[in-house]
Amino acid sequence: METHEISELVKESTERVFRSMVFIDVEGEIATGDLHIPGQNMTAMIGIAGAWVGLASIHCSESFAKRIGAAMMGMEQDNLSGEDVRDALGEVANMIAGDVKAKISETLPRDEKVFEQSVPSVICGQDCQIHTATDAPRYSVHFRGDGESFTVEMALKRA
Repeated sequence: METHEISELVKESTERVFRSMVFIDVEGEIATGDLHIPGQNMTAMIGIAGAWVGLASIHCSESFAKRIGAAMMGMEQDNLSGEDVRDALGEVANMIAGDVKAKISETLPRDEKVFEQSVPSVICGQDCQIHTATDAPRYSVHFRGDGESFTVEMALKRA
């Protein structure tokens, strides 16, 4: 797959997951250059292994993660625990990674279609810098929707 095709898959998968599971219409713009996310303080990550290997992540503010959790669980934000918020953000990362993985699998020979995903990990903190030690190309998409912004990134390469 070409770089622009993977970036487009990340964009389309994220828009689909947010529309169907978070009930927020978001619009993505494929990013170029290094990823810098000032002031964002929650990141959910999913490891990917198989015919392709890498890491999928979503970076957002805590307030947006709470909105995601409330929408997915049908609850008021004030009634969510920190664990609810982290679980919801991790599940969104999991669904986006799974959707991209499924689309890539459609292009592979039958014996290469097996992929595995890790359990989501969520990092919380102020002005964190995320560094992934891999030589895999990075595909980043910046999103806006419902007055918020966030970024989805995948570092992904053939095994």
